[in-house]
Amino acid sequence: MYALPAFRVDDTSDLAAFIEARRFATLIVSGESGPQAAHIPMIINRDATGAPVSLEGHVARGNPVAGLSARPTRALAIFSGADAYVTPSLYLSKREHGKVVPTWNYIAIHVAGVVEAFSNADALRQQVSRITDLMEQPATAPWAVSDAPEDYISKMLNAITGVRLTIDAIEGVRKLSQNRPEGDRAGVLNGLTRSSDPSARQLAAEMTKEA
Repeated sequence: MYALPAFRVDDTSDLAAFIEARRFATLIVSGESGPQAAHIPMIINRDATGAPVSLEGHVARGNPVAGLSARPTRALAIFSGADAYVTPSLYLSKREHGKVVPTWNYIAIHVAGVVEAFSNADALRQQVSRITDLMEQPATAPWAVSDAPEDYISKMLNAITGVRLTIDAIEGVRKLSQNRPEGDRAGVLNGLTRSSDPSARQLAAEMTKEA
């Protein structure tokens, strides 16, 4: 992952926390005829020390990613956060000397490693139940896998393939105008805060955390 030092995030605990808050990834798997991608929820598995060691998710059994993962294969999982266009009109520098250009601010995490498929029914049930329980936590009346008929769940599990990515590296970028002078950064914060774009306002909140 390319990232200027001002934008790079190296703290593994911060990166893992972002993944656990986002939980939705673009999983890209290498293949002889080119890469294939799947957009899926993924969860972190940790070792005894709490360090992230793998990611898990699942795809439809007919998804090309399932076929490519039938044997250990290099893969990349991308977790994207908020992003927004930044107009030079927000920069104080525009009025001072005009030497400014547009850019795009964003947050993203890349997780690289080896992915492998699995189809064990018990392992799939455990994974699906875990993902469901996590996602249902905010609900007033949380739904559980056990709420559905057993024969129906068995049929659904038979239609998916689990994927597990053993982590080699986690890298992150928080590009929030950290490389700009204070006046420019203040202008960007003000502009994003007032934007009608929810993603831009979310970036403004992230910029406030950086202050």
